[in-house]
Amino acid sequence: MSNTTLRHGRKAAAASLIAVAALALTACNGTKSDAAGLGNSPAGSASAPAADSGGSGDNSNSDGTAAGSTGGSTGAKSAAAAHGSTAGRSLHTGAGSADGRCTTGGLQAGWGSEGGGIPDMKSDSQQTAAVWLKNIGKASCTLYGFPGVEIKGTDGTTWDLRRSAKKPAPVTLKPGAHTQFTIELLPTTGQDDKKVDPGLVTVTPPNEKKPFVLKWPYGGAILDQSAATRPGTFVNPVNG
Repeated sequence: MSNTTLRHGRKAAAASLIAVAALALTACNGTKSDAAGLGNSPAGSASAPAADSGGSGDNSNSDGTAAGSTGGSTGAKSAAAAHGSTAGRSLHTGAGSADGRCTTGGLQAGWGSEGGGIPDMKSDSQQTAAVWLKNIGKASCTLYGFPGVEIKGTDGTTWDLRRSAKKPAPVTLKPGAHTQFTIELLPTTGQDDKKVDPGLVTVTPPNEKKPFVLKWPYGGAILDQSAATRPGTFVNPVNG
């Protein structure tokens, strides 16, 4: 074999090697590009449905943010805004219900009022007894509704008074301020009437469980209508 032929053979082999290397490099770059595309595709396709689901509340995380909120800056800002709004409502609701209501521990109670409210128990006509409630706390508070009133007779009988048909309205008390509610009574002086001789009266402020226990100061007896549908003895709402 001549030297010229040998040189041409070596050049052809070198060219073949260069071509193979170029093809391998192209294939490698193509694989990396496809891998990057596959990596982005699931995130892009999942973020839109997650954002839609988050808007309806079906696919939300426990803190109230949308499940797909990490897919982009816009989604994250929207989720953060929604989370902040929800937290604000929760704090506002909690503060209003816990701190604004008058509690038994922050009140005092007693008989009578500035307008009177002292019943004549020697009468057989309907009378009015008033009970005052004073805010002894350091902050304003609100009373709303009917107090619970139970009359305990000297013989041990108990009578939970019915509510009147009056509509309650909220009453806000500043520190040291007071309000009242009234009890409509039907006294009796009849010898043969079924009656209750009041001994103690328990008064529970609206929306509370702990009562005040007041001693009945007026003597006399009340006609026992505890089983009546519309008794002549009943309780009115606070400031009603």
